[in-house]
Parts: sequence; C-alpha cells; structure tokens
Amino acid sequence: MAQSHILQVVNGDGEFNEDGVQSFIRQHSISDAGVGYQVVAITGPQSSGKSTLMNAVFGSTFEEMDAMSGRRQTTKGIWLALGQKIQEPRTLLLDLEGSDGRERGEDDNSFERQSSLFALAVADVLLVNMWAKDVGREAGAGKPLLKTIFQVNLKLFTPAPNKRRTVLLFVFRDRTRTPLARLIETWEEDLRQMWASITKPPDYEGCDITDFFEMVYSSLPNFEEKEEDFRAESVLLRRRFTDENEDTLVRVSRDKLPGDALALSLQKVWEVIRDQKDLNLPAHKVMVANIRCAEIMEEQLRCLAEDQAWASLRQESEKGLVPNFGSRAGALLDSCITGYEQEARYFEEGVRHVKQDELVERAQALLHGAFSQQLVHLRRNILQQLDADMVSRDPSETFAASAARCQARAVSGFQEGLQSIAVKGASWDLQQPVSDAALEIDAHINKLRAQKLSEVEQDGRKGLSSSVGGPAGSLLDSCPADLWPRLRRLLSASVSKACKKAEDDLAGYEVPEADREALMKRLGSFAQAKVEAAAHEAANTALPRMKERFAEVFSKDETGMMRSWGPRANIPAANQKAREAAAQLLAQLAVIRLDAKQDNGISVVDAAVMEQASDKAASSSQDSITSADTAASSTSAFDMVAASEWPDLPADVVLLTPAQCRMLWRQFSSDSVYAVQQAQATQEANRAATNRWPPFWAIAAMVLLGFDEFIAVLYNPLWLLLGLVIFLFGKTVYQELDVDTEMQRGMLPGAMALSAKFVPVVQQVSRKTLEAVKEFVADPKALTDKVQEKVAHVGASVREHVAPDSHSATAGTSSRAGALSEVRQRRPAGEVELTDQHSST
Repeated sequence: MAQSHILQVVNGDGEFNEDGVQSFIRQHSISDAGVGYQVVAITGPQSSGKSTLMNAVFGSTFEEMDAMSGRRQTTKGIWLALGQKIQEPRTLLLDLEGSDGRERGEDDNSFERQSSLFALAVADVLLVNMWAKDVGREAGAGKPLLKTIFQVNLKLFTPAPNKRRTVLLFVFRDRTRTPLARLIETWEEDLRQMWASITKPPDYEGCDITDFFEMVYSSLPNFEEKEEDFRAESVLLRRRFTDENEDTLVRVSRDKLPGDALALSLQKVWEVIRDQKDLNLPAHKVMVANIRCAEIMEEQLRCLAEDQAWASLRQESEKGLVPNFGSRAGALLDSCITGYEQEARYFEEGVRHVKQDELVERAQALLHGAFSQQLVHLRRNILQQLDADMVSRDPSETFAASAARCQARAVSGFQEGLQSIAVKGASWDLQQPVSDAALEIDAHINKLRAQKLSEVEQDGRKGLSSSVGGPAGSLLDSCPADLWPRLRRLLSASVSKACKKAEDDLAGYEVPEADREALMKRLGSFAQAKVEAAAHEAANTALPRMKERFAEVFSKDETGMMRSWGPRANIPAANQKAREAAAQLLAQLAVIRLDAKQDNGISVVDAAVMEQASDKAASSSQDSITSADTAASSTSAFDMVAASEWPDLPADVVLLTPAQCRMLWRQFSSDSVYAVQQAQATQEANRAATNRWPPFWAIAAMVLLGFDEFIAVLYNPLWLLLGLVIFLFGKTVYQELDVDTEMQRGMLPGAMALSAKFVPVVQQVSRKTLEAVKEFVADPKALTDKVQEKVAHVGASVREHVAPDSHSATAGTSSRAGALSEVRQRRPAGEVELTDQHSST
C-alpha cells in the first residue's frame, strides 16, 4: 500500500499533527462522508500484536514488530490509517503506542494514559488487545490503566448515560483450553470491581459501567503457531464491522460529528487530555524524590563498602572471633544511615522513608556475611572449650553429669559471645542462632557419647577375639565328644563377660536403652561369628582331622600307649572303635550346634553319619573301597545317600552337606584301609615269629646233653612235680608279662617295661597259685580235672603247630616264608619290616 494511507497523529513527544490529520481526512474523502464513517482504535501492552491484528482484520499497513530482531517498541505515538478491506462504512483506524514499554520506563506512564483516554473518547469501537493467560491478573491485564481512563473519562467528558455507548471489544489473544465463557465471566467480575472502586462524580454514583460502555468479547489463536487459523478468524471478526452481519459492531448515533469536523474534534480532545494534570503521574516532586533518594542511598552504600574500617573489620572476621565486632559494625551502620538522613531530609517524606528502609536492609545484608562468619568462629570456640571441659572433668564425676554441666556452660558462653558480636540496630533474629548452637552442642555431646560407645565395642571385640577365638579353635582341633556344649558354654560365658565389662565401661554415660541393647547384640553376633568362622575352617579340613583321629584311636590303647599288634591283639575291634571316633568327629563338624533348639535335626545328622561307621560298613570297607558308598545307605528314616540337604536345619548352620559327608567318608575309608592292612600284616608276622620252633640240631643237642637230667627227673617224681610246677609258673609269668609284645618296642624300652611289671605280675601269679593249692587241698579231684583239661589244651596246641610226619618242619618253614613274603609285598618300599627282624632273629 502507499504510504499516504498511514499517518502519525501524535508523535512520541505528545505533539499533535494538525496539518497532517486535516490533509488525511480530505485525501480519503472522510469530510464528504457525513456521519457515514466509524473510528476503530486499539490499545494494549507493547509487542502484544496490536498492529498485526489491525492489519489482518482491516487490511491496514501499520508497521509490525520483527520477531527476529528482538522484542522492542514498534509503534511510537498514535497512528491513523484507513481500513482497506471495509468499504462501507468508511473505517478510520487508530493504532496506539503499547503500554508497559521498557523504552519509557516504569515511572513514565503518563503518555500511555493520555493515548488510551484519547482512544476511548474518539473511537466508536475500542479494541482492548490482551493475552488470554493474563485474565485474572492485576497489572498483566492492564487493570490499573483501564481504571484510570474510566475515572478521568467521567471527569473530563461527562458522558450521558445510555446515550452514546462506546463499544469495548476485548480480544483475548493466544487462547488456551480455558473456555471463552469462563474467561468472560472472570473478566466481567474484574470490570465490575474496577468500576466500583473508582471515584465517580456525584451525578454518576448510581450508574453502572454498562450505562457508558458496551462490552463485547472475542478470542483468537496464536499468530505464530496457528497463522492460518488466526487469519481465518480475523476475516470473521472483520465482518462484524459491517452492516451486513447480524452481530455487527456498527453503531449509529445522532450525536456523532460529521466527517468535516473530525480533524478539529481530534485536536481539541488531545489538547484537553494534555492539559489534564491528573494524568501526569507520578508527580514531579515524588519523581524527583525517588531519583535523588535512590542516588543518595547508592552513594551511602558505596561509601560503606569502600570504607577502610569496614574492610579491616571484614578481614579480621575472616581470621577469627572479633570481641568488639558488634559495636564496630553498629557504628558503621549508624554512620551510613545518618549520612543518608542528612542528605535526604529535604525530599518527600514518604519516599525518603521507603528508601531509608531499603538502605538499612541492604546495609545489613552487606554486614551479615561478616556476622555469619563471627557466628561460625563463636560456635567453633565454644565446641573447643566444651571438649577441653569434658577432658579435664573430675574423674569421680559421671559423664552424664559432666555433659549436663559443660553443656549449660557452653550455651551460656555462646549467648554471652553473641551479645558481643550482635550489631546494634540490625533487625536480625538472634534467637535462631542460639537454638542452632544449642542443637549443635547437644549433637557434639552425643558424638562424644557415640565415640565412647564405639571404643567400648572395639574393646569388647578385642576381648572376644582372645576369649572366644583361641579356645574355640583349640576345642575344634581336639573335637571332644561334648564339643558343641562346651562351645556354647564358652560362647555364653565370654559374651556375658564382655557385656558385663561394656556395661561397666558405659556406666554414667546415660546411653539410650536401644543403643545399649544394639551394642550387646552386636557383641553377641561378633562372638558367634568368631565361633562359626572357626567351625567353617575346621569343616574345610575335616578329612585330615578324621585321619588324625582314626590314627590316634587305632594306634593307641586306653592308657595312651602305642599298640603292638601281637598275636592276641583285636584289630577289628580297634578298627571299629577308630572308625566310630572318626565318624563322631565328622558328625560334629557337619552342623553348627550353637542353638540347642535344633537338637531334633542334629540327632538325624549324628545317626546318619555314625551309621557309616557300623560293623557292617567296617567289614565291607576291608574288602573294597567302593563298598563304603553302599554302607552309607542307612536303615533309619533318613536316607543319607539320596539326600541333598539335612532335614529341619537352616542353611546357615550347615557346614557339610550330606553329599560332602559322603565324599569325605569315601576318601577317609580309602585312606584308612592301608593302616588296617599294615596292622594285620604285622600281627601275622608276630604270630609267625611266636610259633617258630628251635632248629632240629638244637632239639637233638638238648636231648643228648640233658638225657641224664631227664632220667634223674623221671626216676624222682618229686623233681618231676617240682619241674612241672616251675614250668607252669614261669609260663604263666611269661604270658602275663607279654614279653614278645614288649620286646618289639626295642631292647631298652622292653626291658624297662618288663622290669616295671615284673614284681606285680609275680605277686599276682603267686597269689593265684596259692589259691589253687588251697582249692586242691580242699577238693583234689576238681583241681586234677582242671589240670588235665589244661594239659589237653596245651597238647592240642602243640599238635596244631608240629606236623606228625618228617616234612612238618619244612612245610612250617615254607608257610612262614610265604606269609613273610606277602607282608613284604603289601608294605611300601623303604619301611623297616618287622617280619624281617623276626626272620633275622
């Protein structure tokens, strides 16, 4: 469009363009239109899209804001244009400078009031452009501006009620999901409250806003996001400014001036508005007071910040507690306020006091940083003194009593120190620092109590480590039959002792009962964990322990002496006893038994493990190694072979599962067979050595050399009887002494053992011989029968070992050699064969 279709009516300085308006009216034939024209004006916040709306609805060419160059003032002053898209009636458009613009500042709002009142006075339809989201707000909706122009409009132009009502078209831009009806309801309520709050001339006291204005509403979508919808609805809005639409906004009034007087009317209206002083707010005196008092305030704050005394005080505050901080800071604050009062005393009182309050607030904020540092230093000093008082307290005084006394002293000291650093005249809350300090002091006392609690717990753990760990390890190494009862007693006694010591150490500390019980529980858990750790370690070495226990029981008798596998030694019994001892050890290491309530499940473990060491299992283990698995199939209710876990026992008490027990027993059975075979071979060798007869030449020599003595004994029955008695007595003593077994230990140990047993054995045999003589005297026939029976038994033994033919000696020697050879094959290389010793003998 040509530039002639747009004109600046009033510039930014408020100067009316009289010649330009008259020329515009003539150029566009408004002066010839009579009353067939309408004036449409628009008002609203700056950069809210007023020009864009007017251009879209009426086809004007008002300058629009370029969003890419930033949000700034586009329309300055008041502009006039002709609506190109509406032919009838002729439509004049007034585009006003936006309100609330940053270019004019927050205090220069007189022009926006003047221009809005101008539009309200001359326009037939006034579009109030506002954001939909601002409905319900005070300043955002422009309510202060509307209130002012309503009030001044009644005062200046005294409109007649219900005579010529200006149409107020409120256009809600960028509508939201809130229904239009709800927006209208809220806005009309605001308008009624606004109209009721303005000061009206006496003639208008009973009038309502609808007596002077006709409220119409519309809404549009966001121009940038929905431009097509915006332009489509703009077309619909344009139709309402024609006579053809049912809800037209065109109003015919008989009081309307003809077009040839419009230019003069606009000029006079603007002159009246410009001369109205009520619109020049704020007043000059107030404005000057605001500016000068603000300058004085900033100057005083700058002087305070650059003051050398303040800089020195701030540096001292950073280093430590300043005793006279409060008085020095208060003097600086008083000097700042006094300087302000002296310079601002000539300005408006209300503004002066407001700025003075702001000065005090900002000056206190400047000093508050150093004051906060002083509070930190003060609290630190108080806590250090509290620690010193607690360390130097009377040993006879309990911790709780000392803590209460020192805590009260610390709080009192903090309050005294706070008074010395408090800044006089400052409106700071001094009760909160006292409360915070009291809480911090109490927390410090609790920290000292917690440290003592931790020390007592550490001491208790150390004591339990020595009193439980060592003895428990020793008991698990020896694994006595009453292992777990003894461990339970050890654990209970140690924990009781540790808890008693902890109670004594915490006496006077007033430890809460919950913390005390938690400590005792932790000590008990620690001690139990020590025992369980030792038990786990023992279970991990169960196999060597079982071998050691088997070897100990199998190779030693009841007195602890080493067994000698003589002809009369009962190897199966010793083997069975040793296997039972090993099984008992395995059963003890299978399950943790610190809880006596689990006896039912533990008895199943004992029965299942001990059944592996039964006679049937022992005998079958000597035949083959694999038979140990079949021996594990128990006849009891619990089948250990098929089971994967122990019944009725939680997993945390199980050290060895049934599968692990079976595996250990298999390995143990395999390793223990060799010891039994060695013992059997040794016994066979000893038996062969005991049954060896003298060589034939020795027997012949004894017969030839002892023939005379033999004949003498035969011819003298008394000698025969005496020899028989001596022979029997000597044989009995020999057997009771077990000479063969004792001599197998070695010459010197055997001789010492025989010498120690000789006198008691001779006494015992002599006593039995005398008893036999007495029985013979009392009943000769009974004794004779016993002797005959004994002689027959001896004869049978002789016949068993001496063959009747000439090859008996050779056969006996061959059989003994075969036995010795078998023993040599069974024993490992490098070992000294006892059979070789007998052979060499």
